[in-house]
Amino acid sequence: MIHFKKAPQFGSQLEHLPIHQDGEKKYVVFNGGVRAGFPSPAEDFLSNRISLDERYLSKTESTFIIRVKGMSMHPYYQENDVLVIRSDYDPQNNDDVVVSINASDYTLKRYNKPQATLFALNPDYKDSVKINENDEVIILGVVDVLLREIKKRK
Repeated sequence: MIHFKKAPQFGSQLEHLPIHQDGEKKYVVFNGGVRAGFPSPAEDFLSNRISLDERYLSKTESTFIIRVKGMSMHPYYQENDVLVIRSDYDPQNNDDVVVSINASDYTLKRYNKPQATLFALNPDYKDSVKINENDEVIILGVVDVLLREIKKRK
């Protein structure tokens, strides 16, 4: 049985980043993507707007923002990656979930639904966990978005 908690205790490999709302929407303007060739002059007149809060934070009551602090899911997830976690998604096979087993701290693991196991993606971490019938498994949510800074700016 899956239970959801509102105030989880995160382990040393995750950092919770609370969502704050100020009532003002933020937008990013884009022109259809990045091209490797020369752009068309007509593209200067095309413009779309993306509301980052509408796209990624539309359900704040079921959304957690978490920063990765460990290496167990490396190389797919790297130190300081920011994850948008959705607690309103039902975990499916091969989803990455933030999970607590038997009142342990929450951690990020890949979910193998048919085999009822959780495992790290880093081959140096061999600690897959078999979920037994008597285990209390609480899945905080499923990774929905991965944000990674390519280059740090001062």
